[in-house]
Amino acid sequence: MPLDFNTFPMQEIRRGRELCWDPHAIDFSRDKEDWLNLNDDERELLLGQVFGFLIGERAVAHDLAPLQGALRFERGHMDEEMYITQQLFEETTHVEFFQRWMDEVLPGKLGVDIPYPKGDAAPIFKTYLPDAMNALYTDRSPEAQMRAIVTYHQIVEGIFAEVGYEVFYGAMDPRGILPGLREGVRNIQKDESRHIAFGTYLAQRIIRDYPQTEEIFKDTMDALLDVTLDGMSRLFEHFDEPYPFGFKTETFV
Repeated sequence: MPLDFNTFPMQEIRRGRELCWDPHAIDFSRDKEDWLNLNDDERELLLGQVFGFLIGERAVAHDLAPLQGALRFERGHMDEEMYITQQLFEETTHVEFFQRWMDEVLPGKLGVDIPYPKGDAAPIFKTYLPDAMNALYTDRSPEAQMRAIVTYHQIVEGIFAEVGYEVFYGAMDPRGILPGLREGVRNIQKDESRHIAFGTYLAQRIIRDYPQTEEIFKDTMDALLDVTLDGMSRLFEHFDEPYPFGFKTETFV
């Protein structure tokens, strides 16, 4: 079956090519100076965000492929398969960016000279995302696809990542600091806005083809509500008030 270049996934593939960026082309020289001028709590909070995003991007790069495989098995969705290929490429670009930033900006090696950020990885990355994606190896049903799409596109990228960007901008923009980190985060947000749009399109397409999956969408969103709110409420759990950069928990919740 020939491709229809006017479908939403094919349009987003072209847009992704136009906005492609190189994580090794960003200048971190100013970031090194700005990092040393932050206080200890500010550095700890920002490092937790960078490291958390690195873990999250790695998790997605590892876990997204089963969705592509499920679509391939179903057949007739080559444009969607192609988009996920591009999405995986973009996720690996994000992994490179955050790893390079830590390697070149931090005054030492993380885990050796600099302690790892406090706390464990969020359960959404440790359990819910891999479980939803890995289920597709044995259950390729539209219902299983919908659970995976909601967990990744709606919750991980649509909520966790979007809140994370606001933490970055709230820390950096008022002071005009860390321009390299901000440039990379903005590029990543542009990429992931397309990922969220694709996930919304894919959920709508599956509901159109399999109307019973609308309830799966709603049920999965409801089931992940407490996990999501817990993740937001723990943003500053290792800090005493007033929180670094003047942040307030309720803003992000």
